[in-house]
Amino acid sequence: MNVYQDLEDCLYNVVDGLFPLWRTIFAYGNGPEPQTPYCAIDVTKIEPVGLEYTSTTTHIDPNFPDRAATVTAQDNLVRVTFVLTGVGDQNTEVSEMANALQTGFRTPKGYELLARNRLALHGKMNVVSNPQRRETQVYMQWELDCTFAYTAVSSDYVDWIEVLGITGIYHDAGREPDHIIKNKLDLTQP
Repeated sequence: MNVYQDLEDCLYNVVDGLFPLWRTIFAYGNGPEPQTPYCAIDVTKIEPVGLEYTSTTTHIDPNFPDRAATVTAQDNLVRVTFVLTGVGDQNTEVSEMANALQTGFRTPKGYELLARNRLALHGKMNVVSNPQRRETQVYMQWELDCTFAYTAVSSDYVDWIEVLGITGIYHDAGREPDHIIKNKLDLTQP
């Protein structure tokens, strides 16, 4: 599982769910710059916290009945910067987008989208103005720094056992000489 790609997909789903009309991209995508205004998602830190949880039971995948899978979940603290960008006279529109995003995460719909995407808001959010001079124009940028709790989930296929058999042979089991006791136990039910 690609944790970074999964995290980006989850973040995109939340922003797109809150504001479906926005142009939303990922920072440093090496593509052409979209028409402004737009929101760029920049994941700056993924830090695993605590121990992972691995399921103790397996489930059988109906597509592969000869394999069983376990699920492992790892909690992470994730630092994300949402960069909202517009050209010169779009400053008010871009600052309103930053404010709407900051507020949107804290609405019932925002909490629902975050939970559905294994994310939880985990800290104070700062909004900072950061205008950028580029060639002949000034690009107005507002940066929203957020910390999220994010759970990465992965499945691993494992070998599994249909029947477990135990055979025990006891010589001289506390009785007369050459007394042998044989036990056999087969476990076929989960």
